[in-house]
Amino acid sequence: MKKTGLSIIAATLLAGSTWAHHAMEYIELESYQTNRRGESLIYLQYDYMVPDGDEPGLDRWEITPGWAYGLTDKLMFDIHTHFARFRNEHIVEAEQERFEPHGPSPFFEAVSASLLYRFTDAGPYHVAVSTDVEVPLPDARDLLGDDDLIYSGTLILGWEFASHANVVLNVGMETDGSDHEGFWGIGAKTPLAADPHGVAGGIEILGDFDGDEWKVIPGVYLPLGNEIQWKTGFSFGQEKSDGRWVSTRSFTAAIMVPF
Repeated sequence: MKKTGLSIIAATLLAGSTWAHHAMEYIELESYQTNRRGESLIYLQYDYMVPDGDEPGLDRWEITPGWAYGLTDKLMFDIHTHFARFRNEHIVEAEQERFEPHGPSPFFEAVSASLLYRFTDAGPYHVAVSTDVEVPLPDARDLLGDDDLIYSGTLILGWEFASHANVVLNVGMETDGSDHEGFWGIGAKTPLAADPHGVAGGIEILGDFDGDEWKVIPGVYLPLGNEIQWKTGFSFGQEKSDGRWVSTRSFTAAIMVPF
């Protein structure tokens, strides 16, 4: 379906997040950590996204509830959905008059399922792979023109050092209909206090192989007791759209509860 010029920017953002919400160590990067067999993890993530700093009408938010389960000690299954708010500029032209001026009410955009397999057990070096499929729900197909399933696969390499510090590298590919995109990311995380199980800080750098986008995410990770973790971070970067570079920003907060 035909989109407006502003919607082209939005479509890039809405094509499904390349980075997994179930990442257990970082804000967006995949890590090699998995639940043990029979262990579960529930999480709730909030994202506020600014895909173009010069177009406030494109700002949007998304809430992601999800569940991860250890099928074996090394194989983890994850399923989550996106409950999202879109502005009128995000939706297809044929529906914009109907929802003027503020756009549709929040709706469930997609359901995503993934598998993550960790090849290694003992450190300090780790290798894992993940695969993901995202299915657009009816409102997303009707209002956003998202008709295609999105598939992605990621190679995850990690290195543990010092006391509870680590570095992780992601390299992967995403397919959205006839579009294919390679992506990469590197991150580091370390405790910020004497207690290695206490507050930690991290930095993530992400981009694509075409050189059309990049972003940096400083993050803070707070243990809340009983292995509950709170993660929060701000991202800033740039993305090429219609031959020009636009500034992008986002805020993420997530709580993760194992049981």
